[in-house]
Amino acid sequence: MMLMVSVQDLEEAKQAVIGRADIVDVKNLQETLIGANFPPVIKQVREAFPKEIHVSVTLGAVPNQVGTVALAVYGAAMLNATSVKVGFVNTDYKTALDILVESKKAIEGTNTKLIAATFADSHLYGGLDPKSVISLAKESKSDGMLIDTLTKDGRNLFDFMDENTLKSMVDEGKELMMSTALSGSLKIGDFDELVRINPDIVGVRGAACSDGDRYGGKIASSAVRRLKDELERRISGELDVYA
Repeated sequence: MMLMVSVQDLEEAKQAVIGRADIVDVKNLQETLIGANFPPVIKQVREAFPKEIHVSVTLGAVPNQVGTVALAVYGAAMLNATSVKVGFVNTDYKTALDILVESKKAIEGTNTKLIAATFADSHLYGGLDPKSVISLAKESKSDGMLIDTLTKDGRNLFDFMDENTLKSMVDEGKELMMSTALSGSLKIGDFDELVRINPDIVGVRGAACSDGDRYGGKIASSAVRRLKDELERRISGELDVYA
């Protein structure tokens, strides 16, 4: 199970890597609910680390414009992103599928992986059913799936989807040979449930900041290291997540 830390600039990325994050996820918290960062920032972060450090790019909740999104996905691939995440909120299923299909075509021949993303709380925004991410990823031949949240008011992933539902979805994703990732205001207190669910990737932001503030705070290597250590204690069985 890999630890993914969302960062906004090179300095935060360095802190995440020092803290032993497996993936640095470049995004822009100042743009919409979860926005894409600028190409020079992504380029700077990618070039700062060896290929063993995964650098993912978040496009956020994308517009219902197939060509625009496909071009953005292509841009992420040209910046040598390890993966690029395309999320859907106010999108119907067919449009979301068309976007993913064309995005997959756009990065053929590159090493960048396409990740389909939905949001556990999308019903609050009149959005797509988060459970549709499995079929979207399967039909579009995406390389993986992510379930995140848009709400940042103290509630997290488990306030919107229960452990059994998430476990079932992760298991199905793995059976389809796609990577599985869960995120959404997750903290150490959620790690027992997460390890029982067993996604390939766990994503964090606020819990990796020195003061726990995802917007005003900065990623701190000490906070990342603690998250990584606590995750490994549970994965190894040192802490029994079934107790």
